[in-house]
Amino acid sequence: MISSIFGNINSINTSNEIYDLLNKNNDENPEDISLEKNLKEKKEKALQLVKEKTGLIEFNGKTDAYWKDLETSDTKVMILSIPYGTFIRSANDLKQELSAEDVNGSFLILNGLAYKSNNDYESIVYMKV
Repeated sequence: MISSIFGNINSINTSNEIYDLLNKNNDENPEDISLEKNLKEKKEKALQLVKEKTGLIEFNGKTDAYWKDLETSDTKVMILSIPYGTFIRSANDLKQELSAEDVNGSFLILNGLAYKSNNDYESIVYMKV
């Protein structure tokens, strides 16, 4: 199943695009922009390109212990990882509460996605399937 999800990526030169992006010469004067800032921008662009090509979705946000609907029940999602202290469930399954221990490494497929967290900084990563 995973190979069918990622199958279309083989036709894209994603690694070449990322390499070109990271190694592209800038027309800007090195004195105008620091090397560190330049590298950070390139990394962010490369990460965005990977997300676009693979369909990865990243979400983070504090929900104050309330459930936040990220995807409706008619959308199947595969969970790639969630941070510790974060909980997820299928959209309409009010009794379900899955933790990082339940989810990470299992690549669960859910009908929709609801999310609960008290952390603003760490992200859940998933994709629609």
